[in-house]
Amino acid sequence: MDASDQGCRLLGAQRSLHGLLGGGAVADVVLWRRKEVAGWSLAAVAASWVLFYCMPGYTLLSFVSSVLMIVLAVLFVWAKAARLLNRPPPPVPLIKISEDSMSKAAVAVGNILHKALQSFENIAHGKDSSLFYKMASVLLLISIVGRVTDLITLVYACLVLALTIPALVDKYEESIAKFLNQASANIQACGQAWKAYKSKIKN
Repeated sequence: MDASDQGCRLLGAQRSLHGLLGGGAVADVVLWRRKEVAGWSLAAVAASWVLFYCMPGYTLLSFVSSVLMIVLAVLFVWAKAARLLNRPPPPVPLIKISEDSMSKAAVAVGNILHKALQSFENIAHGKDSSLFYKMASVLLLISIVGRVTDLITLVYACLVLALTIPALVDKYEESIAKFLNQASANIQACGQAWKAYKSKIKN
């Protein structure tokens, strides 16, 4: 068992950070154990942000439309040329969705919508005060974040943090844990000193 697979002392868990992230391919990419995939993912995120944020008038919808138009044009010309030259047509994979998977997806979406509508009804009728305060806090936070930045920059920042912070925590876990423990001890010491000072003033 290597150091990265030991108990995650920083998070107070017995499993490693890799295990807490699911232990699959996504965890490998997030923790940079598959460096090529993680590097290309970070480069793609940066390129997407530059494309959609720094280039005026270019949005995600126009980009997707342009890419699909180019792909369809290439496949169409390829198919026509292959028919004229007696060549095989372009290898386009046929994706078939079974009725069972569609029904399961519909049931899952329906359950999510039902829970959301039920929660909205409870809030509207004043039945769940804690849920109201939670939703109000979340919406207030979203409103504050929305005033500071736009959606593209927010998504870009979240993806960059997701591809950097877990890897740094996994690599420097012991140092971060020691620093946080020291900071916590200093804060507790300051709190005790303040309480002692207040008690002396009262006396």
